[in-house]
Amino acid sequence: MNFRSCTTVTVLLLITLVTGCGKKMPLVPPQKLVPVSINDLQYSLDENGVTLKWSYPVKMENGDPLQAVASFEVYRAAIQEKDFCRECPVQYEEPVEIDGGQLPKPGETRTALYTDGHLQSGYRYHYKVRSRAGWWYPSGDSNIISFVWQVPPQVPRNLQLESGDKTITLRWDPVKTNTAGDPLGQPPVYQVYRKGNGADFVAVGEPVQEQEFVDDGVLNERLYSYRVRALVGSGDSLQAGEASRTVSGTPRDLKPPEQPQHLVAVVIPGGVKLVWQGVSSEDLAGYRIYRRQEGSVQSELLVEVGPDQNQFIDQSSTSGGKWFYSVTAFDGAMEANESIPAREAVIDLR
Repeated sequence: MNFRSCTTVTVLLLITLVTGCGKKMPLVPPQKLVPVSINDLQYSLDENGVTLKWSYPVKMENGDPLQAVASFEVYRAAIQEKDFCRECPVQYEEPVEIDGGQLPKPGETRTALYTDGHLQSGYRYHYKVRSRAGWWYPSGDSNIISFVWQVPPQVPRNLQLESGDKTITLRWDPVKTNTAGDPLGQPPVYQVYRKGNGADFVAVGEPVQEQEFVDDGVLNERLYSYRVRALVGSGDSLQAGEASRTVSGTPRDLKPPEQPQHLVAVVIPGGVKLVWQGVSSEDLAGYRIYRRQEGSVQSELLVEVGPDQNQFIDQSSTSGGKWFYSVTAFDGAMEANESIPAREAVIDLR
């Protein structure tokens, strides 16, 4: 059957479908039966190339929901930066087709990823994406992203970590060359990445110019891991290099509770009773009672009591003489912080 015959048969089939029995429905233009255009195409550059990211479309151009995306078409254009003209038309290469798949559940999103590692230094690259719901027409073009690829900077060396109270400080050596050993044309900036609670590494804040970063968005007693990348400007893009080695640390509480006040000691039939003013602190774990005998410099720990107690009776056997008592408050940190001792209370048992 020749092309004209096929066309005639197709037209007759369409007429039959449209003029058949039943309720007449208005014709829907073919361009309305395709997925809506992707509008959130993004990219990131590292030592391996470029990674494109975008969201799956969930509707067709006519507003009906999509059931699935059959495939995506990724278009690329490569132009030497020295020949680039912003007003000139861009000639794209044949697209690369990647599989689509089922759409996310209502209220959720699904992200598609594509990595291109075949890039050359000094070239400007343009990318756009289309989607298909089946054999029918593809969607319209996505938004276009554009960047210049350069030789990546070297990996930051000697990454060091210092844990503090709700903070972690990172320091590293400056990066001065690219992976080819050539000097960088301009000072790099550095992006810090953090991982915690089993999650993936994510960028923390904006890139910094210094070789130091203080992360004050962490919680005490939790383990965090870090990496750093150097980035250099390349036209209107930032070219990232390889990530540094991973370092890990756990910030911890370093602030002790307040000093207990107004410690009083009195002799009672059952021993020596101690009473003090309680400390107001969210992480108070309790109190430690100390005792020393006259002439001794070192106090011995008698007991620890809970945070809701502000008195204690020492029923242990004591000989005559003067006894000095003190009380400290301590918190619930993994390595407990202990306050300054309360002013000693003296009991004379002679």
